[in-house]
Amino acid sequence: MLERDWGAIYRRVKSKPIFMKEGRPSSALFKDSKGVSVDRDGSREICSIIADEERLHSLYTNGLSDVEIRERGEELKAIIQLTDSQCDSVEACVVPDPINGENEYHALLQKSETEIQLSKSQAKTLAKLATVIKNYA
Repeated sequence: MLERDWGAIYRRVKSKPIFMKEGRPSSALFKDSKGVSVDRDGSREICSIIADEERLHSLYTNGLSDVEIRERGEELKAIIQLTDSQCDSVEACVVPDPINGENEYHALLQKSETEIQLSKSQAKTLAKLATVIKNYA
């Protein structure tokens, strides 16, 4: 069992149409064969988490024009939150995966410690449970 150093995880939602439906995250946001990229709260205040998510978004879109960002579906639309108990309710696993010098809070949300891609039912349930903590639309 992985040691838990978080109480909630956060994910940036880009403007790709499949990620949001009617103002809510869709299950597509939680489907990635390499694990779903998230950030652990790490005992930070919510304002610090939002500022860091915005910093990371700028870092990853650096060098792209506003038009390119829009065309590629890379606009920041929202930041969502899932609590540890919500992840536990679908038996999803959060594996710390810090990015050296860039994001010490990075983690991968996985089906289990040994299986990476979330199941359809896990993704669907997490989409329903997710809370939008900041909306940019």
